[in-house]
Amino acid sequence: MSERKMNSELFSIKTEQVKSLREIVVESLREAIVTGRFKPGEHLKERELSEVMGVSTTPIKEAFRMLGYEGLVETIPRKGTYVSELAETSIQEVQMLRAAVEGVCAKLAAIKLTEKNEVDLKNQIEYMEYLLSKNEVDRLVEENTKFHSLIKEAADSPMISQILDNISSFDKAFRKRALEEESELHEGFTEHKRIYNAVTSKDPKLSEKVMKQHILRTVHDVLNAAKTKDQ
Repeated sequence: MSERKMNSELFSIKTEQVKSLREIVVESLREAIVTGRFKPGEHLKERELSEVMGVSTTPIKEAFRMLGYEGLVETIPRKGTYVSELAETSIQEVQMLRAAVEGVCAKLAAIKLTEKNEVDLKNQIEYMEYLLSKNEVDRLVEENTKFHSLIKEAADSPMISQILDNISSFDKAFRKRALEEESELHEGFTEHKRIYNAVTSKDPKLSEKVMKQHILRTVHDVLNAAKTKDQ
């Protein structure tokens, strides 16, 4: 297991955010793990993290506990906290859950689509195409998330919205990791266009199918790419 010096550039905590300090720390650490900046088996040191994040060790400890529930870290008594060797499995399982739920979400969106939903989706897909042409990766992460949010809005299902909101931070971190691959920028957009066409054609069955295929294909490609790099 390799040790390396951490620095504050790994994290982007903004104190003006409305979220609690614990939530900010959890999201920052989760993103570092999901995007692969922290590797399976890597030792996460409370004091070092508190120094680079500019917080006390209390929110770090709370974050470790929450990330432990998610299967991303493992705390060993008298030894410390480490990125779980099964972190990639947890990431994959969350994305499988997301594929199933967002598939139903796309299906409902196709059934319930309003004129406003259709206009919003059209504007969004056109804007994403523009960002792709400019290779605006960071903006694409945000707009990718917004596209999925518009599908969720069109589905108009409070229960589904709640489920997806519960994994939203996890999901955003994974999307950021996915879009680090240049090939994913283009393939991902092609699939979003396919989802858009299916939903706006009001084809529930196809909408569910292409949404699930998109998410499962992405997680397969991203995790396989990570394994290849580690070899």
